[in-house]
Amino acid sequence: MKSTFHTQVTSTAFETRRNPLAAWISSGAAPLFSAALLAVGCQATDAAVGGGVQTDGDTAERLQQSVAWLADDAQGGRRAGTPNGLRAGRWIAEQLAAAGLEPAGEGGWFQEFQVPLTPRDGGASALTSLGEQRRGAEQLTPLFCSSGGRAQGPLAFAGYGVVNGSMDWDSYGDAKLAGAVVMIVRGAPRISEEAAAARSAAGESASENVEHGSGWGNSGSLFLKVMNARRQGAVAVIVAQHPADGEAAPLAFDRGRGGLASLPVLMVSTETAVWLLPEYVNRVHTRDQLALPGPVLVTERAVAVEADVERGEGPATNVLGRLAGIGSGPTVVIGAHYDHLGLGGTGSLHGGAFGEIHNGADDNASGTAVVIEMARLLAAGPPPAGDVICALWSGEELGLLGSEYWSEHPTVPLDRVGANINLDMVGRAGDGHLEVLGAGTSPPFAAWLEAAGPAAGLELSVSLSGQGMGGSDHQTFIKRAIPALHFFSGTHPDYHRPSDDTERFEAGGAQRVTALSLDLMARMQAAPQLPFTEIRAERDEKTGQRRISGVSVRFGSIPEYGWEGEGLLLGGTSENSPAERAGLLRGDIISQVGDIEVLNIYDFMFALQTYKAGDVVLVRFQRDDTEQSVRLTLEAKALE
Repeated sequence: MKSTFHTQVTSTAFETRRNPLAAWISSGAAPLFSAALLAVGCQATDAAVGGGVQTDGDTAERLQQSVAWLADDAQGGRRAGTPNGLRAGRWIAEQLAAAGLEPAGEGGWFQEFQVPLTPRDGGASALTSLGEQRRGAEQLTPLFCSSGGRAQGPLAFAGYGVVNGSMDWDSYGDAKLAGAVVMIVRGAPRISEEAAAARSAAGESASENVEHGSGWGNSGSLFLKVMNARRQGAVAVIVAQHPADGEAAPLAFDRGRGGLASLPVLMVSTETAVWLLPEYVNRVHTRDQLALPGPVLVTERAVAVEADVERGEGPATNVLGRLAGIGSGPTVVIGAHYDHLGLGGTGSLHGGAFGEIHNGADDNASGTAVVIEMARLLAAGPPPAGDVICALWSGEELGLLGSEYWSEHPTVPLDRVGANINLDMVGRAGDGHLEVLGAGTSPPFAAWLEAAGPAAGLELSVSLSGQGMGGSDHQTFIKRAIPALHFFSGTHPDYHRPSDDTERFEAGGAQRVTALSLDLMARMQAAPQLPFTEIRAERDEKTGQRRISGVSVRFGSIPEYGWEGEGLLLGGTSENSPAERAGLLRGDIISQVGDIEVLNIYDFMFALQTYKAGDVVLVRFQRDDTEQSVRLTLEAKALE
């Protein structure tokens, strides 16, 4: 399953997906289902599994073998856009061909598209001032949120660069820093506990709609401080080591953290900070001793910042096979993503450094193996009542990129697709339990599940909603009004960590999931019609509020994660959300929230971190080539 960007903010910028987990990933907490689960009992029910196509005595062994190949260290974690990811796609195509399917891609088995690669430090970052230049890892390094490029301007020193209303601390005040290279101190202000308590008492009172944490909270995080500087007009940011840590080298470029500030950002040693600003040490000490945020010092010293950060793109492939049907049944897309996290990076919950293989046996070698096994069994059995598309998506971990690309460039007519079954993390069903999302997307689904679950030996926990823990590829279909079911065997401590490996895969449980999927696919194709039902949000019985993991500002956006242009392209809005009430629509491109310019999704996240529940913000957006604006009142999210 795809995780969202691992940033230093706690606001949730993504209000669809697996929460996604913007709040969950940001906090590092264990994920919770946001949808109320309807437990389906296991009473005995007569049901023809798969319309006659059933699993066999070798199914579990074949599933085990597929997972073993996909989750082997030799595949390097199958990250989309890498040679390892492409090799995994070719292997999958070989399995579909051996099963007897025909190609359903673009001129063959594959559909190629581009995905962003993990950024890397190019090693040539530099600072130039007064005819001198500093470079090298002991002096400076680019930070994870830096874009590549060069910028120059007068040097400005803004202390800690912290803006925190509850602590009555604003490092910028009324300073005008447009075009400046802003230098700030790493971390939160190092003032005494007594001074911090006094500032907290003098800070703004908590809104009745949101609970404020005590202390500096996230206001001292690197990404938020860099974005604050950009908001003030900085063309580049220099983060300096605190003088008390003067012997420490600058932070190494961390490929494992997400976030893009869209300007050059370097971290420098205390020695380099003093070279730029001789009084640097004294100014930091004064702020610490007096517990004062400012004032900002704008100098006449010109500084050029060069950040050598490589952010490229690479090819990824969806793998698509077709089994022709003989009847008039609808086309059913059986899908699973086969990409994972490679060597870590954005989305990894591993505490170690970038570079350790994440094999993703459960996420999602398990779902891929089930789709391959279904292809084998279906091709060997009686022809299905309608066409079956076996779709193995890439780029899911980067934002459902593969399934979204296919839906925009379908290789079969979308109006012939009657339903989708999505298998993502189905490798831990050995205890006979399976979560099912999306049961409310078509009227027959709930009753079918009640019968099919026991027939397959599974106890199902069914959510009518397609959202919750699991922003997976089924959502690509649901937002296009195509009914979809998402199967998921539950969360575990190995999620998005190197420990999600083959030895933890439960082949017996995956065989039951295979049987369930065959049964439901047959029912879908035998149904006279499969009308789509718009999902109503499930709500807390006591408060009436939608259940959402974490406490944060709610906007109501459903972003198009594959969007490569400027701004935030909306794929839709959440039901009864501020965005829906403000009249925002799918296809709108948000360019500004409040006084924060939105160039990408990270700017949008920053805006949600900056503003509070109850704030009325001006939202500028483009609709049908026309610039428009609307005022929107942000809400607090309910704590699940």
